[in-house]
This record gives sequence, structure tokens and C-alpha cells, in this order.
Amino acid sequence: MPMSPARLSKLLLPTQFVIWVIYGVLAGIRHWPVGVAFGLLASACLLAFQASRGIKLKLLDWTLLGYFILAAIATFVVRSTTFPKYSSVIIWMLYAGVSWGSILFGAPFTVQYARESAPPEHWHSSGFIRGNQVMSVVWSIAFTVNIVLATVALNPRDYPLLSGVGAPFLSMVAASIFTARYTKIIRARAQQS
Repeated sequence: MPMSPARLSKLLLPTQFVIWVIYGVLAGIRHWPVGVAFGLLASACLLAFQASRGIKLKLLDWTLLGYFILAAIATFVVRSTTFPKYSSVIIWMLYAGVSWGSILFGAPFTVQYARESAPPEHWHSSGFIRGNQVMSVVWSIAFTVNIVLATVALNPRDYPLLSGVGAPFLSMVAASIFTARYTKIIRARAQQS
């Protein structure tokens, strides 16, 4: 039996994380152009696969691809020697910009994920909208904190692996845990009303 687009979408979300990890490892071992080429190809294939399976592409899917397009231009067209140094800061700036922008435009990015598991009759309820605003703000704060951490990691004396990789990873884990727990709270409230 074929898997539903919503279920497949949830399984594909960790694939973005894997793309970032492989890219990070390649960049970390000084294979920057290979990492960028891999990231561009992998993210384009991931989005094409999602589209071919009827999975609606989300803002963060486009952010992933957008970063690798930008990195490819900087690497292969402009041949920037400084882009690799600031790439982590740029990544978090893109994610923070997209997430804060989605909130400012009244379409918190988490709504795109929440609609895959919430019944359509809840999509316009005040609890659903407010819950997604809160979750999007939490993620936006985490992305913004990661800009600071990635900036600190630019100084080699400030434990760049810890501040540039470890701490941002922990902030993403914290945002994920918050999202999972808060989603349960929102669902419980919706069932009570």
C-alpha cells in the first residue's frame, strides 16, 4: 500500500538533516566544493522527489535549496574565498530570516507542517493559529541564537566546534522537544473544546 504524502513528508524531514551533516563533514575536512555540489544536488533531488510524490514543498525546503544555490554561486561562479568562512552564519541567517518573515507575514512556517497531521476543520481555529505562532517564534529564536553561536565560532579561540556545531545542534534539539510537547498540549486542548 502506498504511503500517504503526509506520512512520507514526516519521514523526509530527517533527510534534510542528513544533507546538512554530510555537507558539514565535507566542508569540515576541507572538501568545500564537493560539499556544496553534494548539497545542491541532494537538496534539488529531495525537492523533486517530494514534488513527484505530491508532497507540498514548504518554506524550509526552499530555504535548504536556496542556501545551496547561493553557496554554489559563491563557490563556482564568484569563486569567493570568504563565503566558506561565513557559511554557518549565512545558513542560520537564512533560516532566521525565513522563519521571522513567515511570522511577520501572518503565515508562521510551522503551519505547513501542522496541516499535515491536523484535521482541516482545526486549521482556522484560534488554538491552532496561536499554537503555530508560538512554535514558529520558538524556532525563530533558536535560529537567531544560532547566528550568534556561529559568529562566536568564527574565532578559533572560542571552541569553534562546540559553539559552531554542538551548541546549535542542542538548540535545534530543544526546539524539537518543545514542538513535540507543545503539539500534544494543543491537541489535548482541541479535544477538550
